[in-house]
Amino acid sequence: MLYIIFGIVLVVLLAAVLLYNGLVKARNLTQTALSDIDVHLTKRFSLVPNLVSLTKSYAHYESELLLEIVSKRSGKTATESLDEKAAADRSLTDSLQKISIVAENYPELKADKQFLQLMEDLSFIENDLVYSRRFYNGAVRDLNNRIQSFPNNLVAGMFGFQAQPFYKVGSESEREVPVIH
Repeated sequence: MLYIIFGIVLVVLLAAVLLYNGLVKARNLTQTALSDIDVHLTKRFSLVPNLVSLTKSYAHYESELLLEIVSKRSGKTATESLDEKAAADRSLTDSLQKISIVAENYPELKADKQFLQLMEDLSFIENDLVYSRRFYNGAVRDLNNRIQSFPNNLVAGMFGFQAQPFYKVGSESEREVPVIH
């Protein structure tokens, strides 16, 4: 009888250890994925001054847009939470799209090799960001599924694992169906 009780305790303990280790791996994957987003955001933020200075040399009177982009770039370092980081990301993305519009007004800027290379680099970084955001959200989904599923939820509750938020770049207004008048 003692062996049976000891066997049951051992099986329960082993199961708890396996569940805990699975939760730790899922949490670490989520943190790594968020770190990857930060790496790509940093690449993009380091590219911005070159793009701004080159654009400034062509677009003298577009200084308001360029100042806006520089201020949004500098605001990145002050963000701490995921929501603040996503808001800064969204804001800078909107401003960088305006640079493409400004470039349309300056054919010589659009033909500049350095500008074209910077825009190509920015395009690659944006693609990497899209992939990183999707990877992060997939890792969050898997972690949250583990945390909320039985029997993982028992172990997660005992050790303080909490569901993580998804990385959202788009705003609520972007999801609304546009009204055409």
